[in-house]
Amino acid sequence: MLQNPITLVRRFPGVVQILIFGMLVNKLGSFILPYLTLVLSREFHMSGGEAGVLVMSYGFGSLISVISGGILTDTLGRRHTLLLSLFGSGSLAIAMAFAQSSKILIPILLLFGFIADLYRPACSAIISDLLPSHSRATGFAALRMVINLGFAAGLAIGGFLVEWSWRILFAADGLTTIIFGFIVLAGIPETRPEISEAAPRASGQASPWKDRVFLRMIFSSLSYAFVIFSFFTILPLTITHSAGYPASVYGALVSVNGLIIALFELSIIVWLRRFRRLRVAAFGYLITGIGFGLMGFAMHWSWFLVTVILWTVGEILTVPQQMSFVADWSPPEARGRYLGFFSATWSLGMIINSIVLLPLHARLPESLFWPLLLLFVIPAAFVLLGLNRTADLPEFLRGQCDDLPSPEAATQEH
Repeated sequence: MLQNPITLVRRFPGVVQILIFGMLVNKLGSFILPYLTLVLSREFHMSGGEAGVLVMSYGFGSLISVISGGILTDTLGRRHTLLLSLFGSGSLAIAMAFAQSSKILIPILLLFGFIADLYRPACSAIISDLLPSHSRATGFAALRMVINLGFAAGLAIGGFLVEWSWRILFAADGLTTIIFGFIVLAGIPETRPEISEAAPRASGQASPWKDRVFLRMIFSSLSYAFVIFSFFTILPLTITHSAGYPASVYGALVSVNGLIIALFELSIIVWLRRFRRLRVAAFGYLITGIGFGLMGFAMHWSWFLVTVILWTVGEILTVPQQMSFVADWSPPEARGRYLGFFSATWSLGMIINSIVLLPLHARLPESLFWPLLLLFVIPAAFVLLGLNRTADLPEFLRGQCDDLPSPEAATQEH
């Protein structure tokens, strides 16, 4: 079943390969966010509360950014949205490296939050534009593979850079982002499909907010994101405070998640093509819920490892399949908006998770808190099963396409 991920990526059109390579370069330099709290407290002498508010403000900026990115992807185009986001956020990251005080850093950081994630819906839209429907889940899996690889390596490199100089850390993040911008400038043409004026009426509702099927998917995705971000907000407290392990154990355990995704997700998604995708995603929801639900039953690193593997398998089964459905369901003229709003559920899920679950975790024992998370994903799984029966059918999928023109031709036209 397992195949070489590099071989699988080479089967994609050239433009998709360039996009995946550029994303790897960008994520290798994702230094700012993982070490932001440390820099704010150590270099700018902010309290934990002040740093936390600023990081949350950045999160809200990211939420607005990804929604705006979806709108720009449909109106301005994929290529121009990518260039705006990458050159804009890269320049701001470098500018932060020269900030002499928090009064200068904070406004630039907040503006950075509003621009940095504009590119995400554009990348997803390019995958959807250039790959036929049966390959879209694989394309999204490949994108996730390099994101996890790059982020894991960048996390390790950033640990050395932040001890050397936080200014170099910020500048290096900006530089890799700008390099990705030049890769887009040189190798990625505009891929937005040409839509006639009558197309929005012919394809049904082009507004995500008027689309009941899509809103059900949004509810489902938000519930899932709300649960899975517990690895980021609650799990470090469980491992360090309740189990008494050092933070390095938490880091090692969470790195297993990225390693498994990078090594196995692409092959698994290729193998799963034979199954109904939303059934697979619903099963993934349950596996994720079980993985988190079992977390509090034994305070030992080996048990934590088992649960991390479980919810990682659930994540692999879930995310590419959902994105593939959204790409096929959305009208081509609104693909960026649909993918943008879908991506926003992850940003919003992280925010809600920290607001709701952190106080709850403080009041409940570990053995009672973690099983509650399973209750949030079970209804969401049934929503997916309902969509599988009523919406994920060829006659209803407005963006489904298994006969796409060669993207190399588009490159030559550009």
